[in-house]
Amino acid sequence: MQSKATGEMVESDKACENCKEKFENDKLPKCDCGRLKTRYTCDCKEEENEKELPLLPHQDGGMALFYEQQINGLQEKERQLEEEVDTHLEALEVAEDWHKRQKQELLDWIKQLEEENKQLKELTPQELLKEINDLKAQLTQLQQQNGQLTAQIEIKETKKWPWLKIRK
Repeated sequence: MQSKATGEMVESDKACENCKEKFENDKLPKCDCGRLKTRYTCDCKEEENEKELPLLPHQDGGMALFYEQQINGLQEKERQLEEEVDTHLEALEVAEDWHKRQKQELLDWIKQLEEENKQLKELTPQELLKEINDLKAQLTQLQQQNGQLTAQIEIKETKKWPWLKIRK
């Protein structure tokens, strides 16, 4: 604590009765950081009137209690940060594994496409036309099967719900 009369530092537990009363009634400025809520500047003009203040109920441990609370708070913060770091490291490992699998799948797919491309380059124009015609035939067959399945579904739905009319 600093005496306004002399500007000298005075022990934090010493002040005049007038300043003590002002402090307890929140008429003296207090630090908002939480660490110095029990300290204030003595407003009295007489340095010799400064007396030791009794400890308030929350001040019983003095500075030792303050430091103990600070240590406990820092230990809790450290525990939380360690847990957060562990979580991030686990997530990073999962992401790296996923990335490796995706990369391998892409490499395999590229290899397969390169092999297909090589095979197609080796085909003669007649073989290519035959391949195209075969693919067209497969497509036509799949479209017919799809039409039959759609018709079966429409028939089943109209049997279940006779009021339902399907538009074509």
